[in-house]
Amino acid sequence: MPLLALCCLAAGLLSPPPLVEGRTFPQVTRLEANNGPQEGGNVVTIHGVALGGAAPVRSVLFGSKPALGFTIESDTTIGAVAPPGSGEAEVRVTNTRGETSPAVPADGYGYDPRPEGPWLGLNGNSSEFLGPVDAFVEHGVAYDRSGPTEWVAGETLAQSHDGLQISIAAGMIPVVTIEYRAYEGCHYGEQCLPTSAAAISEYVRGFISSAREILARYPAAPILFEASNEPWGYGSAAQYAAILASLLPAAARAHLPMERIYAGATGKGWIGDLYAARPQLQREIRGWYLHPYDAERVSGEGIPSLPAAQAEMTSGQNNVIVSEVGFCAPDVNDSAALCASGPAPARDSADAAAALSRELRAAVPFHRAGWLRALIVYSRNDKGWAMQLEGGALTAQGRTLEAFADANP
Repeated sequence: MPLLALCCLAAGLLSPPPLVEGRTFPQVTRLEANNGPQEGGNVVTIHGVALGGAAPVRSVLFGSKPALGFTIESDTTIGAVAPPGSGEAEVRVTNTRGETSPAVPADGYGYDPRPEGPWLGLNGNSSEFLGPVDAFVEHGVAYDRSGPTEWVAGETLAQSHDGLQISIAAGMIPVVTIEYRAYEGCHYGEQCLPTSAAAISEYVRGFISSAREILARYPAAPILFEASNEPWGYGSAAQYAAILASLLPAAARAHLPMERIYAGATGKGWIGDLYAARPQLQREIRGWYLHPYDAERVSGEGIPSLPAAQAEMTSGQNNVIVSEVGFCAPDVNDSAALCASGPAPARDSADAAAALSRELRAAVPFHRAGWLRALIVYSRNDKGWAMQLEGGALTAQGRTLEAFADANP
């Protein structure tokens, strides 16, 4: 067996192909692509074991539906045409002996929902209220991820500020980040994620309690939830995986809408590390929020890097939010010092607007495909706002975002 396969087996990412009388059953080890339109018709390359040879594959199913057609390219590769469908499906193959590939996380295929409704938003729109919130909402910039929609696990509406209520009343779609209790006193780069069984249990109970109360108070609002902000900045993938492995089953038992709970992800192998630490997450995560902002000024990275991260996902790959895309303009809010030391700097506001425009344009095909649910723009400048100035005047980035939203509803 190749060394890579041995490593994957050790990490729990693959199951060994079953043997019967010395024969190897067919098995799916990877899909390329792992998602596609609800109408079907796209070609999916199935990588696996024992797909041809003495007992070649005779059928390919996407869930309960047969592929529209398939071609055996080799003993390890099949090209299959996806049938119409929705949600997520397992891709299983059956050979001429009647032997069917076992269900494994790697066979998960996501049908991308048709894009509808607003998909753009602002990180910080409720934090400062430097100008009229409705001005952005009227242009379809409606997702809201900001300080007033950040909660501590276990917090109640009676304890919270009024940011969530204001956001909903303004017609925005809150993305509520629910944090662990030590988050506020922790700095990025410190190890602060809860790690003990007691601390994780406290977080899980608090998350479920807070989410339940929010959903009960606003049953008609399409509120989404993040399981902590930027967990890679406050602990390891294994630590975050332990939290998710406890939270997600508990949330399912509590009948929370699992497609509204998003796990944090970035590049640099984070997704694979989560899976290696807790293999059950390969099936349990139903939505992801990605922060690709570290390399926005590097060609081919930033938004263009999203498909590579999505290819690692084995569930939730048709339900992705991208957040904190934005650039620091030194001539806005006297932010020269901050921009010089922070990520994604720009020469001036015009340069920041041009850079933001490139990132937004790069996201259009992913949104139109259906798997990029929302793109939320971040303010990097001093006073927490690079889109709008006190009094309501828009910056160059703000004008760029509104014009883009008008052209790409």
